[in-house]
Amino acid sequence: MSYSKLAMKGAIWSLLQVLAERFTQTVVMLTAALFLGPHDFGVAAMATAPAIIAASTLQSGNQLIVQREEADARFLDTAFGLFIGIGIAAGVVIAALALIFRLLPGYDNIWLMILPTVAAPLSAAVGVVPEGLLMRTFNYRVLAIRKTAGQAIAGVACCAMAVYGFGAWSIVVQVTLAPIISTVISLFAARWRPTAVARLGDMADVSRFSGAVLGVSVLNQINIRSVDVIVGMIAGPTATGVFRLARTVLDLATSLFLNPVNNTLLPIFSRMAGDRERTIEAMWQACGITSLIASVPFVASTFAGPFVADLVFKGKWPHLAETVTVLLISLPFVAMIVPLQTYLVATGRPRLALWNNFFQTIANVVMIAAGAYFGIVWAAGAFSLRCMLGGLALIFVIRKVTPDIRIAKDVVTSLPAVVGLGVVGAVGALTWIASLDLSRLLPTLATTTLALLLYAAITFLFFRARISTVLMAVKSKR
Repeated sequence: MSYSKLAMKGAIWSLLQVLAERFTQTVVMLTAALFLGPHDFGVAAMATAPAIIAASTLQSGNQLIVQREEADARFLDTAFGLFIGIGIAAGVVIAALALIFRLLPGYDNIWLMILPTVAAPLSAAVGVVPEGLLMRTFNYRVLAIRKTAGQAIAGVACCAMAVYGFGAWSIVVQVTLAPIISTVISLFAARWRPTAVARLGDMADVSRFSGAVLGVSVLNQINIRSVDVIVGMIAGPTATGVFRLARTVLDLATSLFLNPVNNTLLPIFSRMAGDRERTIEAMWQACGITSLIASVPFVASTFAGPFVADLVFKGKWPHLAETVTVLLISLPFVAMIVPLQTYLVATGRPRLALWNNFFQTIANVVMIAAGAYFGIVWAAGAFSLRCMLGGLALIFVIRKVTPDIRIAKDVVTSLPAVVGLGVVGAVGALTWIASLDLSRLLPTLATTTLALLLYAAITFLFFRARISTVLMAVKSKR
């Protein structure tokens, strides 16, 4: 099977997984938000952030299995032992954070909620090798099923606990249970078990490469999750609840519009690494496609967000709609950053990706902390600004280390973001001139539809080649 067909197969299965997973997650989060309210939602976000960072980081270790040219039994046993050790260390750190929160005034309940989440990184560590083996064989179907099943079962438990008044504990159970179920499915599907105890010397050799890969992931997760704690420490748990729910919408948009493409990039780039020109061209195609569709949720949320937020939450979540819209501005820039980062890892430059994430993490923490002093919307604006500056900085760095990359494509790739902003400005001006009330259904439908149609028309006119690439890939798959 050709790489293009493998990529399309992976994207289709990834999309199906994302649709099921995000539908489940949206229902769960909305149910929890309705029954918990912003304060309890924020407390849960602060309590589960360390475990989510650790578990997500460990899950990225499957990249080490994917990139290995020959994954023999000794290497797999070594990788398994290494990640088990890292999982145990992560659990110890999370337990220590729980004790620190116990000593802080005003956080009496959070430390108790942190302790059970230690199980999340431990289970994720067990699943690294079998998930990597599934990725090596392009077994996208099982990869899609195992995560969807974990989210669905954990989501049912979360909803039931939220309805029966368990408050923030309902989200703690969801975060803890989902990776356990996913790992169990991967173990059975991969039909792999360790055959020997890993040697310390072998683990040290493997860790030299995995350190950079895991470093990229942990910094990326800190970029995503640390803001829950930062906003909570500065503006309080209620503000964290609003910010976290808005981030859930951003995560939903990222998963639906970007992840089906991004999830298939590493295996494809790794196989193409010997053909430099072809790999670069594939990277630009990924950037072009994802950046084109990334502005769609931003354009839609600008006009539909206020009505939907008021309809669902009846004004109980202040500044939610504005925060969501401002966060979604970051999507076109995230759409460029992810393929570029994956390209660096796949072509043997994980340390460069690590340093990029390190500086972006520092910028993220500083900018969001500064924005949180002025309010939630300012914090969201600081996050989007950081994504824009981070994307430009990454392009500049890659241009320096890879001189044959054409700078013109950098500019063309980012143009859909400008189109999206222009459409929002134009339709927003018409809304103001006509004095339309976006708290009513018909004006909301009219302005949202107009904005989306206008964006579609402009992008089809100027980016027809990108759209044709997607349509041809779908046709070849059929």
